[in-house]
Amino acid sequence: MKIVFLTANWMEAQLVVGLLEGSGLKPCHLDAELSRMNAFYTSAVGNIKVAVPEHQFEDAMTILQDYRGRQGLDPNYGSPSAFG
Repeated sequence: MKIVFLTANWMEAQLVVGLLEGSGLKPCHLDAELSRMNAFYTSAVGNIKVAVPEHQFEDAMTILQDYRGRQGLDPNYGSPSAFG
């Protein structure tokens, strides 16, 4: 699995998973349930992560960047960095 999106917002993670599933990919949440138990835990574990199988990584990043660009948003918002 490879991380394609990071967020501190559980609902935003759900929306990203829905977008990727609707595009035929197989995403999953990492650390989402811990953040739902206590929102303060989210930053302690490094945010909620949305991951896809490694062979779907490039497709997922393209889908997310295209979607954000069409919405007038920063196309790199939520993207994992080398340190994320």
